[in-house]
Amino acid sequence: MKKLIWTVILLTTIFFTKNIAKGQTNSCDKVEVELVKLYKKIFPFYYGDQDTLFYYSELFSSKLKTYIVNNPSTLDCKFKLFQDSIGSIATSPDGEFRIYSWDTWTGGTMHHYQNLFQFKSGSKVYTPTFDFGEGDMGTYFTNAYLLKAGGKNYFLSTSTGSESSKYWYESIHIYSITDSTINENVAIIKTPDGLKNYILIEFDASSVLDRPERPLQLIKYDSDKKIIYVPIIIDEKVTDRYTLYQFKGQYFEKIK
Repeated sequence: MKKLIWTVILLTTIFFTKNIAKGQTNSCDKVEVELVKLYKKIFPFYYGDQDTLFYYSELFSSKLKTYIVNNPSTLDCKFKLFQDSIGSIATSPDGEFRIYSWDTWTGGTMHHYQNLFQFKSGSKVYTPTFDFGEGDMGTYFTNAYLLKAGGKNYFLSTSTGSESSKYWYESIHIYSITDSTINENVAIIKTPDGLKNYILIEFDASSVLDRPERPLQLIKYDSDKKIIYVPIIIDEKVTDRYTLYQFKGQYFEKIK
């Protein structure tokens, strides 16, 4: 059954790619509508036929990736319908870095997210792939900030996810671009455990149920002051206090 599913996905993706190649006649808006329709086909099978659920989930992911990879100009697309109906597109202020995030609905009682990175370097647009591992449930990126320092551009991305229905997590991760490659190991945050390229907090979900925003955005970044605000967790509960890290020219350093 799985072999048949992957065969159908491959043939459908090839057809989708050929249609795009014909003068790229599919505009962002038109393809976006098709993607939303396809994504909605996943939900009726969430509590039912798992083979069909996985089929539509993988088909959606395949079509989205095919379209983005084959159409570099999509970096400039707004994709409002996508963000209203499917997932998140965290785009940096300069428009040259973005991360697409969506729930595959294949995680059972947990959320299993997939991501697609897209960035511009020079005059070219790249869409790299990352292998997060079979057991990695992924993360849902909510924002992408830009920090210019020392002649370099740093991209700070906040994300959220869940390990279970009780334990959730948030993080802020720093990236940079070198030619056609995303550098994931930009260790410029001074922490008690040494230099890090990210900050992660884990907490009991019950402590944030009364917060109005969804997805959660607990970790914040002030682009003007260049300060990262990280909520303090006590006894697995999110408090209204923060640890602040301010960029001092070379590193983010803890301040009072």
